[in-house]
Parts: sequence; structure tokens; C-alpha cells
Amino acid sequence: MTQFLNKINQLNSKINQPEITRQVAEINQIIAYLNCQKILTQAPNRLGLLPDESEAILQRVGASKAPTLKVLNQLLNSVRQFLSINYGLWSLPNLQTVQLLKQELHVNSALEIMAGNAYWSQALTAVGVKTIASDSLEWAKTSSTGSKPVMQVVDLDAAAAIKAFPKVDLILCSWAPNFTTSDLLAVRAWKQYNPKSHLLFIGEKDGATNSAAFWHEIKLHKSPQLRKVNQSFLSYDFINEQIFEIEHEI
Repeated sequence: MTQFLNKINQLNSKINQPEITRQVAEINQIIAYLNCQKILTQAPNRLGLLPDESEAILQRVGASKAPTLKVLNQLLNSVRQFLSINYGLWSLPNLQTVQLLKQELHVNSALEIMAGNAYWSQALTAVGVKTIASDSLEWAKTSSTGSKPVMQVVDLDAAAAIKAFPKVDLILCSWAPNFTTSDLLAVRAWKQYNPKSHLLFIGEKDGATNSAAFWHEIKLHKSPQLRKVNQSFLSYDFINEQIFEIEHEI
């Protein structure tokens, strides 16, 4: 962890350009917040450089610094990977987004399934939503971060948790794996045990998260309320991360 931060700060001092310095400061702030188990106030701005941005910087600092800039940009684009390895955190919650979820969807209680280290549960709790975090905890057996949840996690798989806690207003799943159909099993359990609640999945459509069968079979509910929530949750890297709601069938 320290090595990543030291490297990115050292390279930033060599390039010394305001648009990169802003990004590096934001990364330092994210890590400082996580180390104190605090939640970001709002989503980070975009990290990493587009090709034209990189070219413009090179014109200012000189071609001799191209290797330095390339390595620095790789690090800027590796923040999500860094967070997953060091914190068991794939999706970065923020207070603005969870406050909007509470307000726009009229949420007072929530269940997070496949919660991992329960960062989204922590964020929902911080804005006054009574939240239960649940996970099968299988991943924790082989992960160095598996013993570092930020709040208590109930040992239940997604479908079992939905059955066990059927009276919540919101069921939330962040970054369901793309190599199982546990996401579809969760949807089926939701339809059976708590179909009046909001069922949200955070991830990338037809991309890094959820099974191919999930994206093929489910129907998404698009609403002005969720659009407003997503405006506070713009992805900070090349993964098109969004919040999706499953369409109600009742």
C-alpha cells in the first residue's frame, strides 16, 4: 500500500502538472478516508489520462518524460485494482449517492447481499438507513482482506439472506461476480420473498460484473429517480459502473 502511494506521489512530483496533481491528491484522500474507515462525501472525479490529455502534457514537459508519464498513467488507471487488493473494495460508495438513494427511493431499511467487507452497508448506515450486510464469506477464506469488514456481516448467501430478511425496503448488490449465476438466484429469491422492495445491482452492464445470463434475462427499471442517483455516481475509471434497478413484476 505504502509503495503504491510513494510511487504515485514521486512520479507526480517529476511531472508536476496541475491536472495530474489534482488526481493524485484525490487518490491520497480516498486512501486516507479508507484507512480511517470514513466514507467519501462524493464520488471521485475521473482518474487517468485520455490520449489527447497525455499528449498535451508531454508537449509541456518534454518527450524525455514520456516513460515517467506512461507509468504514472498506468497507476492512475489502477486505483480500483489497488483498492480491491488492499481493502477488498471493488465499488467505492459515497454519502451523496446513498443519501439520494434514501431520499429518491424512500428507503428506511436495506439488505446488502454479496456484501464483501460491507462498505456500501456502512455508507447506508451513515445516512440513517437501517442496514444488514450479508455474504457467504467464501471469498474471505482466500483473501487477505477477508477479516477486515467495516461492519458486521451475516454469513448467508444472497438467496438465503433475502429469505431471512424479507421486510427491507432495499436490497443492494455491489459487483456480483461474473463467473457464477448467484445474481440470478438472488433475483428469483427477491421475486419470491420481497418483490415490493427495490432490488439494485451496482456494476458494469455486459462487462466486469454479473453473469452473462443475468444481463440477458433480467429487465431493468429506468426511472427519473434512479437517473438522479446515478448522476452522483459517475465512474472514476474505464469501467462504466452504474446502479441498475430490476423491474418489478407485480
